[in-house]
Amino acid sequence: MKNHYEKHPAIIALLVILTVAAPAIAQSDNDITNEYRVTLVTSKPVSDKVILFVYLGGVKSPDKSVSTLYYSPPGVIYKPKPWMELWAGMFGLYNNNKNTSNSWELRPLGGVKFYVPNKKKLNFYNFTRYEYRFINQNNNTTTIPRLRNRVGIEAPLSKGDKAWTPKTFYTLADVEPVWRLDDKFLQLVRVRGGVGYILNKTWKAEVIYHAEFSGAKGEPKNYTGNIWRLNFKLNLPRRGHRHASDIDIE
Repeated sequence: MKNHYEKHPAIIALLVILTVAAPAIAQSDNDITNEYRVTLVTSKPVSDKVILFVYLGGVKSPDKSVSTLYYSPPGVIYKPKPWMELWAGMFGLYNNNKNTSNSWELRPLGGVKFYVPNKKKLNFYNFTRYEYRFINQNNNTTTIPRLRNRVGIEAPLSKGDKAWTPKTFYTLADVEPVWRLDDKFLQLVRVRGGVGYILNKTWKAEVIYHAEFSGAKGEPKNYTGNIWRLNFKLNLPRRGHRHASDIDIE
């Protein structure tokens, strides 16, 4: 007989979100900022080893008085091995600032993602990527090279053959430190948790919470922000076939 949590996977998902979101629930501080994001990640395999992806997102940051539009031209993922992906792409950002002039940013990136093969249908991964931020405001350009390393897991909340099938839930969690390479210090750390729902073979929807810890060079990292994200994933087929791994980037 199935236990209570197997009958109600949404309970497990809620516990995951509450656990990761505990800092936001336990602490209310004027110095803690909140961001609200709606994003769409679209992917399409063009061969057995090559996948294209596109990112689109909107961000509202009332505490920072800024709204941001994220977009990307098609990026490329190359899979030399089933457990390895090589990534190349670029983000474009436009910031609508309430208290200062608007700005835009270009963010080319390259990375590598490794998966840990296992028989339990769990997605263990390590995603390391390099970004070079070109930020333009008032015709002045600032450049910031960064290295990000995300270690995470995605786990289905259904057992056996129902795992990762339509109309089932899954959870996700990861931690991602971000280093600034120009000033050589750990700039911030993000901890995520969330729940996803597989609507059908093409669409997934995720509710994700990020806790952010940051600080200047030489200072300890303090809890400084929350990111609340509604993410949609569109997996376009190629001749009726879909890639096995999930595409997620931001």
